[in-house]
Amino acid sequence: MIVFPIASALLSALCAVVLFRDAQRRPRPDKIVWTIAFVMFALAAGADAAGIAFGWSAWLARLYYGTGPALVVAFLAIGQLYLLFPLAMRRFGVGITLFVSALWVSLVFNAPIDRVRLAEDGWDAIERGTEMVVITVLINSVGTAIIVGGTAWSVWRFWRRGVYRHRMIGCALICAGTLVVAAGGSLSRLGHYEYLYIAMAIGVGMIFGGVLASRRLDRIPAESSIMAVDLTGPPAHDLPLANTSGLAFLQDLLLGRDDTEIDRICTEWSVARETTPALSRNDARRAWRLRLVLAPDAVARFDGLPVSARRQLTTLYHDVLTWERSGRDEIAEIVASPEPVPATRHA
Repeated sequence: MIVFPIASALLSALCAVVLFRDAQRRPRPDKIVWTIAFVMFALAAGADAAGIAFGWSAWLARLYYGTGPALVVAFLAIGQLYLLFPLAMRRFGVGITLFVSALWVSLVFNAPIDRVRLAEDGWDAIERGTEMVVITVLINSVGTAIIVGGTAWSVWRFWRRGVYRHRMIGCALICAGTLVVAAGGSLSRLGHYEYLYIAMAIGVGMIFGGVLASRRLDRIPAESSIMAVDLTGPPAHDLPLANTSGLAFLQDLLLGRDDTEIDRICTEWSVARETTPALSRNDARRAWRLRLVLAPDAVARFDGLPVSARRQLTTLYHDVLTWERSGRDEIAEIVASPEPVPATRHA
């Protein structure tokens, strides 16, 4: 039925537009890669719909197979890896993406096509040799494992911490949608082609719903901000109260950005990085206070940063995001004691 490929193409294109607009506002490699993935998803579904409606040609079959069966999964998985391992992917992500893309496209466009079967079987007329079969299975299995494993881990992490409810729901929908799409692909390989785009339409719809859900803002409960308390430190009632919105912003920086982006964003917020190799006593105390209210995974990331980055984030949190009492008092004193206005002398 042509309606399901068309529905899949429209949903994929809509999802690509939403992700592209997000990437324009806040450029991040995971959003860019996922945008490309959904553009390819839309192209593959559109090619299938065009083949059903107007008849198959060799270039249409190659367009479908080049963008659909494996490369979409690869790009979705690469986007997930950018979220899970931002530092490593900043170094190797582009190379991995180009290698996988070049390998797959070369396999597809060098594969022979059975012209006799083309009009009847469409893209299935592409003769898939051993290399293509192995690469297809490898990309789909590893890619699906990365997507499902990464999103499931995110769901568990958000649920355990009791934060980011909408992101948790979004990740759950993306995980479930990926499994539905994978199930449709498996059924088609078993000879049930009619189920392919039914599953695709449902799965892409779930993934799109997950993307929309994850874009919604969450209110973070105050009690969720006191985590990772060292038993050798002060009692719990003596811990500094965290500004939860500022803390959420800081933890997003720690868990979602690499060191270069952290420096750029902090500088935009008026906190330039200093190159002093050691923390002063006051900086160390302020850094420790921040560390006490970070989540465990954010603590690990914070501890792994260079001294200059830790000082920069500490200053951003205390002096900008939460605006410490000392800063408020200083401003209050300035406002309360304005400079005297010199008297005007009259002739």
